[in-house]
Amino acid sequence: MEHSQGKVSSRDAAGRSWTGLFRVSGVLLILTAAVWFVVSRTASLLYAGGYPGDPASYLQLIAQHQQLAAATWSLWIVADFLLIAPTVALYIVLRQYNMTLALLGSLLAMFFNVYDVCVTELNSLTLVSLSHGYAAATSEASRAGFVAAATYGYYALPIQTVLSFAVGSLGYLLWCAAMAKSVFPRWLAIFGAIASLAGLLGSGSPILPSTPILGLLQYICVPLMALWFIVVGVRLFRLGRSLGPT
Repeated sequence: MEHSQGKVSSRDAAGRSWTGLFRVSGVLLILTAAVWFVVSRTASLLYAGGYPGDPASYLQLIAQHQQLAAATWSLWIVADFLLIAPTVALYIVLRQYNMTLALLGSLLAMFFNVYDVCVTELNSLTLVSLSHGYAAATSEASRAGFVAAATYGYYALPIQTVLSFAVGSLGYLLWCAAMAKSVFPRWLAIFGAIASLAGLLGSGSPILPSTPILGLLQYICVPLMALWFIVVGVRLFRLGRSLGPT
């Protein structure tokens, strides 16, 4: 009993120096969830008619919904930045229970944060910019030039999306494994694991569009994960408050 109390006390002592980070990260996770709810809706509106089958069709679609597309990809970037501090905070909390899972999960989650901004969303915004030029072009030759410029980005985007979804979901799944025996309740770890598995399986949808179940999993994983973020954020904020001032 004394050994158990000493172990808990050492964990509390290790966490007290991070109380401010825990509280801020809890708030940021809730804000991230709000952004993810919005982008899941805007993305579904943008691709309501399905993913365009060629670069020219993609530019035409985005040209018709430039503000919606720009807002969607910009909000994803905002969400990626919001997740940086919570990624660090969850590593600090979970490492006390399983260092390996906490470290691997956090490395994958942080890779997702950076990769999504620098590759996936940057490419998406580049295609939005090209669609603006495509819409303003006054000749077929000019439009053909914009289509040629968009070809690489168009064919790379599904693969980039697969990697973003798969890496992020795998990182969160490892967190959930560490979370199962931690300060977080077990049901929260199970719910997060379900949402993460949905994201991991649904990540294959962009390259296997003929499989409806994968598209459904990709669609529902974002709001499911957003719900998980809210509860984790609240718990993280409470943990920071319960540990007291630094």
